[in-house]
Amino acid sequence: MVRVHDPRVRWCVRAADVLRIVPAAEWSAAPVDVLASLGPLPRLPTRGGRVVVVHGASGRETALIAAGAIDVGDVDAGDVLALPATFAETARTIAAIIVAPDASLSLLLELTAVTTPDDTVVGEDLCPSHS
Repeated sequence: MVRVHDPRVRWCVRAADVLRIVPAAEWSAAPVDVLASLGPLPRLPTRGGRVVVVHGASGRETALIAAGAIDVGDVDAGDVLALPATFAETARTIAAIIVAPDASLSLLLELTAVTTPDDTVVGEDLCPSHS
């Protein structure tokens, strides 16, 4: 797992989905704040930092804002907790909760549910205003 110690909420992605980690200044498109879809959170600084570039929806490269320290490590299957059904229905970008050895929790992201402004909304290509 690649874990980001974001000061708002720790989150992680499967290491196999990570293509590279680069300084945010080296990424030309706007990176995705994966926590923004969960509701109001404190704003992140807009300068500096890094992005975690992953295989995103539709096989596209997607950069995720990494607003904190990053570490890479193994996770035991017993440390992966399923989401309660109600939460799983409303937070599709979260796949599970990971318990770290220090008992801290991280949200495991479901990368197929992470969208960018470039992603087409279902039915958008049929809308007359886009023809």
